[in-house]
Amino acid sequence: MRISMLSSIRAKSSSNVLLALKLCSAVMIASAMSVGVSSPASATTFGTNLIVNGDAEANTVTDFTASSGFQTLSYSFGGGFPVAGDPGVSKGGNAFFWGGNTSITTASQLIDLSSIAASIDTGTVGYVLSALLGGYATQDDNAALSLSFLDGSNLAIGGDTTGSVLAADRNNVTALLDRSVSGFLPTGTRAINVLLTQTRVTGDSNDGYADNLSLILRQRSVTSAVPEPATWAMMLAGFGMVGGALRNRKRIAHRLV
Repeated sequence: MRISMLSSIRAKSSSNVLLALKLCSAVMIASAMSVGVSSPASATTFGTNLIVNGDAEANTVTDFTASSGFQTLSYSFGGGFPVAGDPGVSKGGNAFFWGGNTSITTASQLIDLSSIAASIDTGTVGYVLSALLGGYATQDDNAALSLSFLDGSNLAIGGDTTGSVLAADRNNVTALLDRSVSGFLPTGTRAINVLLTQTRVTGDSNDGYADNLSLILRQRSVTSAVPEPATWAMMLAGFGMVGGALRNRKRIAHRLV
């Protein structure tokens, strides 16, 4: 009789332990799923500058869809333009982008991201947009680099901009300063339009200068490495059930044997 009861109790206790372990396992799996490893995508899209000839070193603007006046100019040109020794020039190479003699100059590139659509739609693809931007002496001629996020129908679903650099930002001297902005691509993004706008405020020359135009995408592999509080509570409850079932099994077995 005692052996029969002991066997029954052991079977019931084992069932409770198994149930508790299953609960812990389910919670841990759910926690792992909530971490959300994102889909793989083309490695060449991430970590590299997606703007072609963004540093103006090709001495051509054919990679851009540009308005009249947009051109490259050597840092050795002189004549009041940025030269070696001016703030920020050492960060550039041999040439920079100049707005010519027009009041507003634009240059853009359309970057197709359809090949990484699955990754973008996880919400884990981040971007960093940066540039060297500047102008001439006390004038407020300026340049700004901006993004438009486009969906599959080429409709804008968001955007961002580095902002511009005015004379006060440059301490009223000819200079180029680092400007950058970052964030995450909106889900549904299938292309990005990168737009450089150079604006003349004073004089005849559009002295909104730009160099080192850069757009870099990076993928965050997980959304969170720490379980939510509710998940922790479920896990602790599950482990408590395991411990309680084991202790109860040992006490009953000790009394009956």
